[in-house]
Amino acid sequence: MSKFAKGKSWIEHRLDSDLDVDGRQYTANLLARKGTGVQGFRVTVVFLPHDGSDTVERDLPNAASTADVHRLTRELTDDPARLAELCREPQAT
Repeated sequence: MSKFAKGKSWIEHRLDSDLDVDGRQYTANLLARKGTGVQGFRVTVVFLPHDGSDTVERDLPNAASTADVHRLTRELTDDPARLAELCREPQAT
């Protein structure tokens, strides 16, 4: 698992570097960042398409602590079917 740190207010984890969703390849990253008015971290999964098309972002429920961010990272890394389903979901408005 690749991890990139951007200070204590930003956490990024590589979830999958070659996720197949309906024949398209994506790199999936989990981003967790502290924000104004939010307890803990805002969590987003970002799907970067290998074909250069538009990035897909899916917001997840907030994580209360870094331990929750790491737990969610492990869960999503171990479940590529769940990641693919997240990528297919329509973006919430």
